[in-house]
Amino acid sequence: MTNKTATLLIVDDETNNRNVIVAQLKHEGYTIMTAASGEEALELIDQRLPDLVLLDVMMPGISGFDVAEILKSEERTANIPIIMITALGDSNSRLTGLTNGVEEFLTKPVARAELVMRIRNLLRLKEYQDEISTCNSALEGRVANRTKELENANLQLNAAQTQLLQAEKLAALGQLAAGVAHEINNPIGYVNSNLGTLKGYVTDLLEILKAYEVANQKQPPDPIELIGLKQMKEKLELDYICEDAPQLINESIEGLSRVRTIVQDLKSFAHADAEPEWKLADLHECLDSTLSIANNEIKYKAQVVKEYGTLPEIECLGTQLNQVFLNLLINAAHAIPDSTPGKITVRTAFDNDEVSVEISDTGCGIPAENLARIFDPFFTTKPIGQGTGLGLSLSYGIVQRHNGRIEVRTEVRREVGRGTTFKIVLPVRHTKAP
Repeated sequence: MTNKTATLLIVDDETNNRNVIVAQLKHEGYTIMTAASGEEALELIDQRLPDLVLLDVMMPGISGFDVAEILKSEERTANIPIIMITALGDSNSRLTGLTNGVEEFLTKPVARAELVMRIRNLLRLKEYQDEISTCNSALEGRVANRTKELENANLQLNAAQTQLLQAEKLAALGQLAAGVAHEINNPIGYVNSNLGTLKGYVTDLLEILKAYEVANQKQPPDPIELIGLKQMKEKLELDYICEDAPQLINESIEGLSRVRTIVQDLKSFAHADAEPEWKLADLHECLDSTLSIANNEIKYKAQVVKEYGTLPEIECLGTQLNQVFLNLLINAAHAIPDSTPGKITVRTAFDNDEVSVEISDTGCGIPAENLARIFDPFFTTKPIGQGTGLGLSLSYGIVQRHNGRIEVRTEVRREVGRGTTFKIVLPVRHTKAP
């Protein structure tokens, strides 16, 4: 739009006043509409939006003040500039008009030059405002599109992170597979041995019961058969069977319980969090479960010392924290030389709505030149095949997702070889990151 193609609406109940204004503007090239009342003006505006309204104040029915208030209160017409032209010159009338959003207030009679200039200025201002509005709309559209792109990228990133986390879990389980198999084979082995012994006991017991049944059929019992039964009991060691069988059964139950615990821990640890759900969890149960998984990797290298404090349940992604604990425990075990018995201390505490988990080892420590890089993806000092370089990086991301922090320290007075401590601090209740 340019000033020369603008549409003006003149509203005045006096025909002569309308004609005067039309005459003043006829050479300016505007498209002019007229209305003899406030009601007629509103009907015309509903059919076609003008670019500017010249509005009389004192009219029968709806006054100019009322028309201005209606136009400025509706989003569709709020930006149409209004010039009030009236014989009223008092300050109260001006204040009322300006309060209703009127841009200009002119007193009749209005000089043509002033009227033309005021109209041009307001139309130019409206043109600028329209351009700004168009730019804002375009910018809002671009922002909305960009936001949608970022949301899609974030969804893809989360999906990739979930897949990477699951791959790291499976890689960790692959490294622990032989140890886990050993942990399961041990109890299964003695359960199998116990069942073989119990099978022999049952055979002997059935033989004794059968002899008793035969002897019991004779009344009175044959003394010679009773002596034979006594000799059979001594030969088959019935007293020992009665003492040993319950122990074998209890040991077998304990062994199967151990197998079941390992399988449950594996199932819990390997569970794919395609749609993770924040739930309350007991961190001590998470730690115990993870220690069970890593037991065979640790037990030949270090003694595990638990220094558990009193913790509340925390709102977290339990299986992901299991991954963090496993990474730190395995790293601690790998840091301890094979030739020196070590110690891994797992310490927990609660303070000021935060819980902390510390995993300390007496291993080789972390050299200063590596300390700043340990959380970088794919950085590892382990031999090929023993580490992916993703464990600590993923652990760092998981802790950040929980709005927590992970710290590592080697005290200044310690030399390399005196151990490392990782400390994880987590809020008790999860809140979304801003």
